[in-house]
Amino acid sequence: MSSRPFERPLLPVPSAVASPVGNTIRPRVKKASLACTECRKRKSKATRLLCVGLPPPCERCRRLNTECILDEESDRRRRGVLERRLDALEQDRTLLVRLVDSIRDGSQEEASRVLSYIRSDASLDDIRHYLSQSSSPADSEHVPKQRFNPLYRVPAWPWTSVTDDSNYISHLISLYFSWNSPVQKWIDRDLFIRDMQSGNKDSQFCSPFLVNAVLAVACCYCDISETSYALDVALPGKQDFHDEAKRLLDQEEDKLSLTSFQGRCELYLSTWIMGKHMLGWQYLVDVADCARQLMTRRNAISLESDKNAIELLYAFDTAITGSFSALSIAYPSLHKQSNMPKPTTYNLLPPDHNPKDVWWPYTVDDGSEIMPVPVPAHSNCVSAELFKLQLVLWEISNNPFQSIEQLCSTKEEMADVFHERLKQWALELPECLTQASLVDITPIPAVLNMHAVINIYDGIKILSDGLSPINKVQAMRLSSARTICSLLEIFVSRWSVIYMPFIYIRYANIALSILLADLDNSESRGHFISSYTALHTLSIRFPIAKEVLQLILEQARQLQTDLPGEILCMN
Repeated sequence: MSSRPFERPLLPVPSAVASPVGNTIRPRVKKASLACTECRKRKSKATRLLCVGLPPPCERCRRLNTECILDEESDRRRRGVLERRLDALEQDRTLLVRLVDSIRDGSQEEASRVLSYIRSDASLDDIRHYLSQSSSPADSEHVPKQRFNPLYRVPAWPWTSVTDDSNYISHLISLYFSWNSPVQKWIDRDLFIRDMQSGNKDSQFCSPFLVNAVLAVACCYCDISETSYALDVALPGKQDFHDEAKRLLDQEEDKLSLTSFQGRCELYLSTWIMGKHMLGWQYLVDVADCARQLMTRRNAISLESDKNAIELLYAFDTAITGSFSALSIAYPSLHKQSNMPKPTTYNLLPPDHNPKDVWWPYTVDDGSEIMPVPVPAHSNCVSAELFKLQLVLWEISNNPFQSIEQLCSTKEEMADVFHERLKQWALELPECLTQASLVDITPIPAVLNMHAVINIYDGIKILSDGLSPINKVQAMRLSSARTICSLLEIFVSRWSVIYMPFIYIRYANIALSILLADLDNSESRGHFISSYTALHTLSIRFPIAKEVLQLILEQARQLQTDLPGEILCMN
């Protein structure tokens, strides 16, 4: 036997004969991601031959002898198509922004030229080219480059924990003292700014609670969403500062101070803007109670003569008398007694038209070459006349709620007395504050506010005047309503609606309610449309403005009054 080990047989070499058909692995058919236009019409699936619109066409188009067209724009899944659509939308948005800016910010002649060019049947590309040629370089961006150049530089720390952006805080403080403080002045600007710049939380004229309450109101004059988009940063808004102010108020544990009183006044404004009337009324009652205590402290301070006492006395007078400006909101809104104590003493400052006494219409710097122009503020005249007017308004708002024994006359005689007092007040205004001067000069919001208030209460005589003819009474009401709308139009013609003091919303509400009955008159109709349009712009950000518009629409429905077409287009 052989000694070689056992070797296992190997498998035979595979033959070249093809395997049976049933065992063949078929290649996967590559499907086209997009069918051609003809196949899409017939709802047939794309074949293995791609529809490229070039020879060879797809099998179906070749069999039917039709043109094979591949429309990639119809496929919204493709990245290139989405990018092209996005670019087109960006171009359309840029066109819209430029068009709105040119009509809103340009002169009447420029707006007319733009509208004429659009009506000439120009294409969108032609309109886009026309606006790009007529726009300034600063308008080339999608959104105007907003820059803050505040009037007052103040630190964010240690006053608020909502943000550490001192530039943004300075911007809001500048907005507040430009647009809200002249109309409702219960904070002395110079004392407040001085203490806020010091950073001392124990100062007399500034506190974290007051700062956050002021910032909540100041946000009403700033388009937070647009500013955040332009600066590419998320900025805190009104609700953030309002919540912080409420938290700080709870920590004060009912400790009354000048700043806590002023902060409560600001919280009342914030809640009123939100449309929370009953909560706002609670703040107003709290303000009235605090005002009585402050008046007692004020009288004690008046016996002192040092510099600190003089500053504190002036700040107390400003706070107490300034809080009376809330009557123009509270009384027409809730028809309740004001509960505010009547001020017994106030040091009226003599008229002083110092050239340095100016008011700056501070706005957002959008890069335009138009710089704000300072306006004579007439601070002493405004403060003195506002105080005299508020005394009359205090009696008007409280008299209807007194008992019969307390009334010195009948309701008709009472209305006559108040009407004559208001007319006399208007006649005794200094020349710098008369209504005739509003046409020749650029008025400050405080002057417009005084004339709006006097015209609202100018109709007090008609509340229960049964002796005057109906036509005469109605004529008085309509005249006052038209004057209010004219004052609002003066403001809008000089500045943007966004800077309109929001207490003007209440004035517009009363005027619109009166003009509803006189829309057949072209003058009343024009005033109605302009004031309604301003309120509609504010309603986007202010719930109270939206509420007022809903009330006007409901009144029109009840009176079965046909509103102008311009109004119906907004709803």
